Amino acid sequence: MEMDMNAMKAEVGGAFVLSWMVFGMGLSTIEGAAALAVVWMAFAGAHVLPIVTWCNMMTGDLGDVEGNWMANGMRLGAQMVGALLAVLMVTEFGSWDGPDWVSRDMWLPDIADNLWTVIGMIAAGAVWWQVHTRCESAWASAFGLMALGGAMTLTGAHDMGASIASAGDGIIDTLVNWIFDGLFVGVGALVGAKIDEML
Repeated sequence: MEMDMNAMKAEVGGAFVLSWMVFGMGLSTIEGAAALAVVWMAFAGAHVLPIVTWCNMMTGDLGDVEGNWMANGMRLGAQMVGALLAVLMVTEFGSWDGPDWVSRDMWLPDIADNLWTVIGMIAAGAVWWQVHTRCESAWASAFGLMALGGAMTLTGAHDMGASIASAGDGIIDTLVNWIFDGLFVGVGALVGAKIDEML
């Protein structure tokens, strides 16, 4: 497998800017959505957010280990590196105790208690992926995330970077949430794509 170094650099750069500047604004604000759109345009082709990578992964060729799973897995890793670099810069290589990151407990074992949260993530992924793929506009995608962001976790790479910068504080819970938060949104994108095909 040949790694697309330009894609990896764009992911690192985009995730760096996102963790450094945009999450301070909050993606649920107009300023945050506008900043996210600018990041997507500046780092053209970069997913920047793990949920975008998961949506691409789940709507791609699920049988293609090398071209889909490994390539997108590398993007997830690059996003984490970019976020980690931003956190290390902001903290001057100290541990992260900023307002944007709080180690969340791993919610997966209590999935029955979180069923509506999971259903909300899947529904938000289905709707947002249609906006993202049909509008072909960084602005529409970013404002769609602003509207639906309350149902999705958008800070996955940032949380991973902050956990690593904090000497692994909460790393297991953060890792599981990073994977499954994105996976559920990606499953939603797949469901939305399949529904669209049937209509």
